[in-house]
Amino acid sequence: MEKRFNSTVDPQDQPASSPKRGSLIRSGARWIYRRLPDLIIYGYAFLYMYTGWAKFMNLSTFIRGNSKIPYLGQYAKLIGYGIPSLEIVLAILLVIPVYRIKRFALWTSTLLMGVFTIYLSLMVKFAEKKLCHCGGVIESMGWEAHIVFNSIWLIAGIFALVRTKVKHSKI
Repeated sequence: MEKRFNSTVDPQDQPASSPKRGSLIRSGARWIYRRLPDLIIYGYAFLYMYTGWAKFMNLSTFIRGNSKIPYLGQYAKLIGYGIPSLEIVLAILLVIPVYRIKRFALWTSTLLMGVFTIYLSLMVKFAEKKLCHCGGVIESMGWEAHIVFNSIWLIAGIFALVRTKVKHSKI
């Protein structure tokens, strides 16, 4: 009688309590954990490209809104052109597959997100008329939701910075 070896195993043939199924879930979780920094980096790239483009599409409104910000209003034109330009440049740098460039862009992106988060927090705490010119659907968020959104991205950026340093030092 001939023995047959089947090199492929259908996961549905395994019982639910099979150790292979648990190890498959653990290996999937490890894969996601290893890839999470890349997802965060590309998320930042998408976010900054989206908001930068949205600001450029409504540039006069963005500059006019910035002119009403206390202490910063005198730099409205510089901010109006500078912030969206910076966001788009960062979005491009984040997708360049060179470690040092990507790492610099991730540091800058995370720092910028920290500045945006502090700005929003100060705006909510101290300003009578609250101004947000983030662009697109992000601008339509409530203040607390926007601060939470930015805080999550800030934490994610820090996580990605830590993980990419560790990941790169092991190579």
